[in-house]
Amino acid sequence: MLMFYSYYKQATLGPCNIPRPTGFWDTRGKAKWDAWSALGNMTREEAMMKYVEDIQLVGHSQKMKAQCMQNNNIA
Repeated sequence: MLMFYSYYKQATLGPCNIPRPTGFWDTRGKAKWDAWSALGNMTREEAMMKYVEDIQLVGHSQKMKAQCMQNNNIA
């Protein structure tokens, strides 16, 4: 899910230009910052496209899983 967050931040705000959280207990903030920062100078348009592509992959994966469960009579 962090990839969706990072693509969203990149698409709406551009490259990460804020300092990394420093609080010892802020592991969530650090993980979110790391994911966003890892995108570097990816363009806003590319971030939007990657967001949509990944959402489609997740949707397709869930559909395939449901079909397999149905075919195998797994509830």
